[in-house]
Amino acid sequence: MTKNYCWVNKNKIYAEIYDELLEEELSMFNRDHNDKIKDYLTKKIVNENNFIISENFDSVDDVISDLVIKITDTALTNNLQGNTVLMFAGPGEMYEIFHMENLLMKMSDSELNEFASISNIHMSPIYWGCGIFKTTYFTGKAKSSIITKKDVANIFIQNYYHIGVMINTDGNMIQIEFTGEDPFKVIGTNFIQDNVTNVIGFGLIPYIESSNEYNEKASEILGRQINGRVFLSLLCPVTNKKFWNIDIKTINNILKVMSNNDLFNIIEKNSNDLDKKDINPFYILEMTLLNSIK
Repeated sequence: MTKNYCWVNKNKIYAEIYDELLEEELSMFNRDHNDKIKDYLTKKIVNENNFIISENFDSVDDVISDLVIKITDTALTNNLQGNTVLMFAGPGEMYEIFHMENLLMKMSDSELNEFASISNIHMSPIYWGCGIFKTTYFTGKAKSSIITKKDVANIFIQNYYHIGVMINTDGNMIQIEFTGEDPFKVIGTNFIQDNVTNVIGFGLIPYIESSNEYNEKASEILGRQINGRVFLSLLCPVTNKKFWNIDIKTINNILKVMSNNDLFNIIEKNSNDLDKKDINPFYILEMTLLNSIK
């Protein structure tokens, strides 16, 4: 097994990009600027000296050992404890941060790692340097993988740009991108935000359009009668503090599970068996569907 990590020095990247986008007169609330801003964010990460791709290692233990040495060398403090936190996941892959924290004292903001703090699902403050590593599960089993700066750039972009799915009453679905925490700017104001609905581990926020026309697919997913078009967005697991991406393929896979009691029960069992701290619903769904066709 070959594995590496991306070392992220402590940084003030959030403040930097805010100032730089302001200078370039670019706004995340202007859809015409989306491509330019994503290109800017990608170049920012790829060319930034605070992001360094490590050498390849033969085991996860070797990766962690190397990170522990690096972090303790830069932290210059004692009483450190290691921790791994989920950053982002999708169909086929997930990204985690390994960092260290001092549980006995409050750290100075000057030691804050803004990239890591903004990008983890708990939005917990992370200090000093840290390592990001990648895991893939295209075969239904989690496998350590090689991370690149492009991967890290995509994680950063996902902090600001999110994908949801519009389910029309005729069953057709469309992927729609929105910025920040307000899909209304894209989907329009005829929708009403409903409560978060947990569907086989996915925390979905439905935005429902007022209509008398029955929406069969949305009703199957949400477990109640839904009329009108529905826009589904996805919150990260456990904390619900951040938007993640959800696509049409995942919606179709959720529908497969919802219509099959055996698959539904397997996912429920897998969800209960896994560590609830940073559970990844994409992995459970992919693993369940792949194992069902073997």
